[in-house]
Amino acid sequence: MIPNDQKENYVVSNFFVFFIIISSINGTGLLGFQNILAKNAKHDGWIVVLTIGISIFLVIWIIYKLLKGNSTDIIAVHNAIFGKFIGRLLSIVLSIYFLTVSVYVFRTYLEIVRVWAFPSVSVMELGFLMLLIIYYIVSGGFRVITGICFLFSLIPCILLLFSLFYPIKFAHLNNLFPILNLSFYDFIHGFKESSSIYFGFETLLFYYPLLKNGESSRKWANYAILYTIVLFTIVTLISFSYFSIGQLLHSKWPTLEMIKIIKLPFVERFEFIFVFCWLAVVIPTICLHLWCVCRVYKRLFDIKPRISLIVSLLIIFMSTIGIDNYLKLEMFNKYVYTAGFYFVYIYIPLIYLTKVVWNMAKKNLRNTEK
Repeated sequence: MIPNDQKENYVVSNFFVFFIIISSINGTGLLGFQNILAKNAKHDGWIVVLTIGISIFLVIWIIYKLLKGNSTDIIAVHNAIFGKFIGRLLSIVLSIYFLTVSVYVFRTYLEIVRVWAFPSVSVMELGFLMLLIIYYIVSGGFRVITGICFLFSLIPCILLLFSLFYPIKFAHLNNLFPILNLSFYDFIHGFKESSSIYFGFETLLFYYPLLKNGESSRKWANYAILYTIVLFTIVTLISFSYFSIGQLLHSKWPTLEMIKIIKLPFVERFEFIFVFCWLAVVIPTICLHLWCVCRVYKRLFDIKPRISLIVSLLIIFMSTIGIDNYLKLEMFNKYVYTAGFYFVYIYIPLIYLTKVVWNMAKKNLRNTEK
């Protein structure tokens, strides 16, 4: 069933949710999340990955419950519960969050290219070329972004399955032990600090009304999370058996460190190819988050998406000047991780409970009037 306010040529089939969610999560997280796990969960990192993944299933369930019924997206939920003024304010705050995520992914990828491929390249020049591609895709609309997600979503799996075959030869299973060695407090702390590796799926809050039958797409969303859990767990186990915890603590991007050992007859530096192929993973993530930003201002103030897109791209481009070294980038990333945790695990359940109470109050009021 197509939402009344959406035309047929604007919506996408439900199974595309699988590819959209995968693309929204991947970004640059798969290249360096092992460092975060090692800092906060030590040898139990793979258990934390599984636990976070299971918790995401619950958040997905809450999102579908939140958007079920007449509410089309999170913007409509805000306006219905809190009124136009507060509702708009909350939606604007969310748009700022999604914009900062775009900055984080964009700037992190540029740093990876600078460190691993071209140390002397101008970050601003490379960033400008990336933003031209992003502008072309996002200005094409949600269906174009969906097509890009469909084409590139499985690249991480293909690249990693090929690349990680080599490090397995040098893996030591005893590096995975001891397990279950964290206290409950340390486990919760590790969960909180590491949960950002799965973030990105929350874009569902905005594109839900552009699905032909939103409620029946839940199974595809769950499949996407399951796929991501398996992928992250495999990469975690291989990484933790290849590196010691001490090595992971001092490695910014362990995935790239592992594939550096690959030597092919026709390619001496395989990581060059890997890094540039990863551009096809990063672009959909940024495009989807920027589309959410543009949708907020289109829905709230009827601002043309291309105008808000250009402003957003300018802000992202300026980040290459403001975040000019790795220390600033790491500090910025910590703020984004923290904001994401509170948004996913605090705000989404809280807004759902608020909606439940609000619906009960409306129902009781109608019964009293009768």
